Amino acid sequence: MSKRYPRSGNTDEALTTSGADVRELLGADIHTGRTFRLRSVWVYNSHATTDGVVTLWDQAEGVAVAANERLAFPAPAATLTKIDIPAPGLEFRTDICAAVSAGTVAIYQAGAVGYEEGQG
Repeated sequence: MSKRYPRSGNTDEALTTSGADVRELLGADIHTGRTFRLRSVWVYNSHATTDGVVTLWDQAEGVAVAANERLAFPAPAATLTKIDIPAPGLEFRTDICAAVSAGTVAIYQAGAVGYEEGQG
């Protein structure tokens, strides 16, 4: 039987404004051999006037690979955006990484909530 392990965290780096370099959304690698299911994601775009789009990838930090894109959502300027995802959640097997197209998402200004599913 599969077990669930709650997991949440926030970025330990600012999100880049280039999809060419994606950053870990939970601040640490998943690498447990379990599947992460995203239930909620939040982002604060602190730029006063520039809107952006946040994109999430199921891959390790580094160069974005289009085939690994999982979700994209708007991040309006000077706004905290929260997206809730219905059960069982959006699946990530490698890692959960993000970037923003424009605006400013500084260190600790984005995060995720979900659970890992699998054995031990």
